[in-house]
Amino acid sequence: MSKMPGLKKWRNQMKFFNPLSLATFEIKESISALLSARIRVGQTIYYSYKQMTRYSKKAKMSQSQYLHAIALAYPRLSLRTYQRALAVFERLVLDTGLWISDLEELDFTILARVAESKYLNPYNRRDLVADVQKMMNAGHGYKVINESVSKALEFYKKYPKKWPEHMEQVDRRMADVKLNVGLAQSKIDEMESPPQLPADYFDLGIPGVVFPWDKPEPE
Repeated sequence: MSKMPGLKKWRNQMKFFNPLSLATFEIKESISALLSARIRVGQTIYYSYKQMTRYSKKAKMSQSQYLHAIALAYPRLSLRTYQRALAVFERLVLDTGLWISDLEELDFTILARVAESKYLNPYNRRDLVADVQKMMNAGHGYKVINESVSKALEFYKKYPKKWPEHMEQVDRRMADVKLNVGLAQSKIDEMESPPQLPADYFDLGIPGVVFPWDKPEPE
């Protein structure tokens, strides 16, 4: 009998985390946004720089100068953070063709080390990211994973592998295709079903969405 109060408390907690709970859905969305935030920062910097320099007739500002300007304008993050966010997006998403959703659950510091190594080609980077994912799924901690990545980076530094030019073109085209369909969701995994809202969703005091083209029906 002494275990009943604890069991009742556990059941009440599970009721809160019911898959139909709107609060649970919002928590998951917030965590996902938090994990991918720095990669999204890199994505925004990349495209904002491209947009700024696309129609410029004067001498273009270099990407490095643009990063310094952003760091001065938004000092809450360091220049190093902006540089790493851009490197991860460019070399792991654009050049390697990985999905943001496949990267957001991995430690950003490890991703940055893989992205910043000049001895790796896109194929090696994909392999390293896949190895990190496997180790995480096997339950290994950050220290073990970080040591494994350090050994791999040291190996490729001593024995860099040349990436065939035709493979670079194929790899880049694969990334371009993903750019056209969006970089957030992987098509390899099954698409997540739309969130199931609770039956009393519209009774929670949340205002409905009114579109400007909606006209009220005549009385």
